[in-house]
Amino acid sequence: MTISYWLDQSSKTSTAHYDALIIGAGIAGLSTAYWLKKENPNLKVAILDRQYLGAGASGRNAGFVTCGSAEHFNKLHEQFGLAKATEIWRFSERNRELLQQEIIQGHPEAVDFYQTGSCTVAPSVEDWSRYQTLAQTMLDAGIDVELIDEKYLAQHYGVRNFQGAIQYKHDGIIHPIKLLNLIRSKLSGVDFFEGQEVFHIEENSSAVLVKTNLQNFSAEKMFVCLNGYISQLLPEFKSKVKPQRGQVVVTEPLPAFVKGPCYLTKHLCYFRQLPTGELLVGGFRNHDLEAENTALDEATDLIQKALTEFTQSYFQNTQQVKINYRWSGVMGFTPDGQMLIGQHPLRQRVHVMAGCSGHGMGLSFVSAKTLVDSASGTPVPSHLDVARLF
Repeated sequence: MTISYWLDQSSKTSTAHYDALIIGAGIAGLSTAYWLKKENPNLKVAILDRQYLGAGASGRNAGFVTCGSAEHFNKLHEQFGLAKATEIWRFSERNRELLQQEIIQGHPEAVDFYQTGSCTVAPSVEDWSRYQTLAQTMLDAGIDVELIDEKYLAQHYGVRNFQGAIQYKHDGIIHPIKLLNLIRSKLSGVDFFEGQEVFHIEENSSAVLVKTNLQNFSAEKMFVCLNGYISQLLPEFKSKVKPQRGQVVVTEPLPAFVKGPCYLTKHLCYFRQLPTGELLVGGFRNHDLEAENTALDEATDLIQKALTEFTQSYFQNTQQVKINYRWSGVMGFTPDGQMLIGQHPLRQRVHVMAGCSGHGMGLSFVSAKTLVDSASGTPVPSHLDVARLF
C-alpha cells in the first residue's frame, strides 16, 4: 500500500521515542518483542502494524508447529549435506521446545497445542521405496521417525490410496491466533500501534526515524519482521524474498479421524483436523505457480477447485462435505530456502527477519531469539545470516 498526502496525519503528532521499534504484529514481531524484553525488561519497545495482530501469514497458515515434511529434510540433505541438514532440523525442534518452555508452559489447552507427530505420505510405489531409505537416513541422523503403512494411514489419518508414510513423532498443531494472544499477554510494557503503516524510514547518527500515516517514531534500533512483505518497506529485498501465496479450505465439523498434520508434497499439499472437527486442507499452488507468485490476498478458482476435489475424494468420509472457509495467505521465500536474520548490511540501525519459506510457525520463535541475540553481538549462523545475499 501507499500513503497519500491526504492520509498522512503524522505531522499532527509529536515524535514517540523507543529503544526498539518492531514492524509487524505477527509471530515474528511478537516473538522478537518477547526476547527483547526477556533480555532487558527495562527496554521501551513498540510494535507497529499496518493492520492488526496476526492479519498477515501468522493468522492465515495451517497452524503446523512442525520441522517440515520428510521431503523437506531430503532436500536439505541434498542441498547442504547430512550434518547441516540435521542442524537445520534441530533448529526447528528447538523452536517447538522454546515455545513449550517459554509460552505454553504446561497449558497446551490455552492455545490448542497438541503434540501429535506428523507424517509425509508416499503416493506411489516408487516414493514408498525411496521413503524407506530416507527414513533410515533420518534415523541414522538421530531424528525420531518411523515408517507407517497404508493400514495405519487409513486408521489414524483417514486417507486412502497411499502406500505408506514417514511419521516424525514430535511435531504438533496449534491455534495461531490464540498463540499470538498468549505471547502478547506476556509482553508487559510493550506498546502496540495497529492500523499504522510505515511509509518513510531514515537514519541519523543517534536514531532511526520512522513515519507512519498517523505518527512519528524514533528508536535506537528497528526490527523489521514482515516476511513476504519485507520488500514493500525495504525495496532492496525485492530479489531476496519473493512473496508466494498459499490457499486453504476448512470444512464443516466432522468426527475425529485425522491424528495430526500430514504432508503430500506431490501437490505441495498439507492437511490436519481441528480440535472442533473441521478438516483443514491447503496447498496445490504448484497447479498455478506463476499466478501464486504474488503478495495479493485472493482465493482463486483454480486452486480452490483442486483443494475442494482433494478434500472430497482422498478421505474416507468427506465425499459430500461442505466447505465453510476459503482463504489465502502470503509467505516469503528466499533463493536458498533459508531465512534472512540479522543486521541489515546497508542500514546500521535496522535488523531483519524474513524469508520463512513456508515454515513460519515452525521457525519464528527461535529465529526471533537468534535475531535479538545478533543485535547484541552474537553471530548468526552463516546459512541464516542476511549478509549472505548482499
